[in-house]
Amino acid sequence: MKYTNRFSAKRLGYSLGMTMMFIIANTLLCIFSGVLVDKYICLAAINICFFLLFMLLLADRRLKGHLPEFNYITYGKITAAVFIDWIIVFLCAFFAPDFFAPLIIIPLVSGCVFDDGLSNVLSTYFVIIISLCCDYSLYIVLCYVTLVLFGSILSNFIKREENIYKLYSIILIFAVTTLISTIFFYFNFLELRMTDFIYGIFDGLISAVVTILIVPLFNRFVVESQTDSYEEFLSPDFSLCQDIRKFSYIEYTHALRVSHLCRKCASAIKANSQLAACGGFYYRLGKLEGEPVIDNAIKIANDYCFPGDLIQILAEYGGIVFLPSSKESAIVHMVDSVVTKVELFDSDSMSSSWNQNMVIYQTINELSQKGIYDNSGLTMNQFLTIREILANEDILNDNLD
Repeated sequence: MKYTNRFSAKRLGYSLGMTMMFIIANTLLCIFSGVLVDKYICLAAINICFFLLFMLLLADRRLKGHLPEFNYITYGKITAAVFIDWIIVFLCAFFAPDFFAPLIIIPLVSGCVFDDGLSNVLSTYFVIIISLCCDYSLYIVLCYVTLVLFGSILSNFIKREENIYKLYSIILIFAVTTLISTIFFYFNFLELRMTDFIYGIFDGLISAVVTILIVPLFNRFVVESQTDSYEEFLSPDFSLCQDIRKFSYIEYTHALRVSHLCRKCASAIKANSQLAACGGFYYRLGKLEGEPVIDNAIKIANDYCFPGDLIQILAEYGGIVFLPSSKESAIVHMVDSVVTKVELFDSDSMSSSWNQNMVIYQTINELSQKGIYDNSGLTMNQFLTIREILANEDILNDNLD
């Protein structure tokens, strides 16, 4: 069984989806703005260059693990963020008065899936495109660029778990949007009426309200949807699960045992149980192709769009190249070592709980003495908890259905 595909069909599909999104959105924006054909061709050339460079930069960031919340980011979520940004652009272009479009929202949404650099690049691109299509003056462009820059800074605070930071961020979003819009309006016309200031207040209110409604929901979607993807990878109907079963039923039952125990141990110490279960099931994934096992496991995992934290566990297989760097990776390593050792003995040898306990304690203690888990973040109490769980499990006779 050979996995020669170096590109993910799923990522390719989302990339094509983003391509069509950019083409359709730019075309509609030009049509509704009354842009002539020659100008549309020039804008199309700009969009092609930008999109190609943007996708190249995105792939580079993903491979280096520089995307925020890297474990949770997928091309599907990136596509969703870009789609929301385009909706905001259209609403601002055709319904907001000049200087008073709440474009500060764009970097707040983009910041959910991009790092600061990509978020600034994409947000600035949207400002440039909307400015060219709508023939904005220099002061309008500067106004929106300033809003985007402030939004990029505030996006780092709006994602903080502390509610006080979120409250301060909302207040600042309202204040910054109101003041920036009003000030640049004054720079352009050198006069300021009460109605213009009211426009600025409404602009700030809309920005704050939309931020409260959209950004937390999208952030929650980004995080919680990862649970669904883990469960999808563990589904018996998942194609890779079926491949493991066809490759070797012994490997399949081993993977089920390890996955079950990893979930139980991770839940006991309040680690990520879905990640541990998924890591346990695919820990020996590289055996599908053979040596080099770790490289092949990573290649297959990338083909199937496994999240970064799961791929990291596979890269730390057996502590051969890298020692476990997370609690989940340490749990998977510990459980796989114990299950492998117990499976080497026949059921008669393990019929006595004393025999199994002796094997488990000896295996885990030897691994601990070698310092394999020193960089994993496991505390002594967590280590002892995991050891007791494994010692009290009937590993060979576990129900795997």
